[in-house]
Amino acid sequence: MKKYFLIALAAVSLVSCEEELSTNTPTFEAQKGYTFWRATKIAANFNDGDLVIVGANDTENITLFIEDFEFGKEYSLGDSNYNVATYSVVVDDKTYLYSTSSTTGKGYIKLDPAEKQEEGKISGTFYAEMVPVDPANMVEGLDIVNFNKGVFFKIPIKYPAVENPETPENSQP
Repeated sequence: MKKYFLIALAAVSLVSCEEELSTNTPTFEAQKGYTFWRATKIAANFNDGDLVIVGANDTENITLFIEDFEFGKEYSLGDSNYNVATYSVVVDDKTYLYSTSSTTGKGYIKLDPAEKQEEGKISGTFYAEMVPVDPANMVEGLDIVNFNKGVFFKIPIKYPAVENPETPENSQP
């Protein structure tokens, strides 16, 4: 009897350790300071070589901008206005903006290599330490926003619509 009980216990423990990835795909999440943060609204847009990845919930928004993106590349934040992370939060109907522009903040966005990407989706990691866009307009006591261990996984990419050029009527060679 003991033997069957131990086998049943082992089987239950193995099943309970299984992680259900389908419930977390796609995902955009990070540690905000020491608190786990997950987006409930996710989008990625590609246009003219630039990539914009957005994760948001009801009051917060993180946006990652990458100019001329390539799979497998790491982009530094805080060095230029070309690759930037922004954070906005609404508190008492007032919006506060934080950023890693050319002279503020720091971090990186790293895209997974092409062989790890899924067709039409984007995955990678990020770290961003952002400061207020306007130091006079910041959440009280929140002079730096830190997102670490950031992950975006299998976020569908939206491409701009391609318009077909009109063919002129009565066109003759």
